[in-house]
Amino acid sequence: MATSTLLQYLESTQQSVFGATVAVGSDVSNRSQTEVFIARETLLVGDLVAFDYAAVAAGDVTLGIFKADGNSTPLRTPFGVVVASAENSGLLTAGSAVKVCISGVANVLTAANPGPGDVAVGTLLQVTNNAGEAGPASAASAQPICAILAQVQPNLAPAQLRRCVIIKQF
Repeated sequence: MATSTLLQYLESTQQSVFGATVAVGSDVSNRSQTEVFIARETLLVGDLVAFDYAAVAAGDVTLGIFKADGNSTPLRTPFGVVVASAENSGLLTAGSAVKVCISGVANVLTAANPGPGDVAVGTLLQVTNNAGEAGPASAASAQPICAILAQVQPNLAPAQLRRCVIIKQF
């Protein structure tokens, strides 16, 4: 089931029942949207994911998900990122229910930064040829922009989770 964006909480404080003003954390205003899908392969938190475009039944196309991959056939264009298991067991294996952020802030597996220099906040990202991984956008790639980096990736940093804004595509 999809999360709703109809209600937004924009206050930074609220009145308690005792009359005191209480600070409210910014997480109540998080506009991220998540939906639950079925993993078609083992996934990890932070993996960019794509639909099962080759599914035979129309309903299965947007039910099952694979790691997004810029080097696969059929091409697996990303629409979101894995944020958690939706199973009581916490499994993210094939057949498991998986919670996916389709819009908003989430941690994404970003490609290693070979340098020189940091990858800056605001850098546009697209899927790489390493399944599930995002990297700085390249004009030579046919892959769409899927996220925006919201945390600096230091020079020579290995592939790791970085805070990003997921661009809604679904």
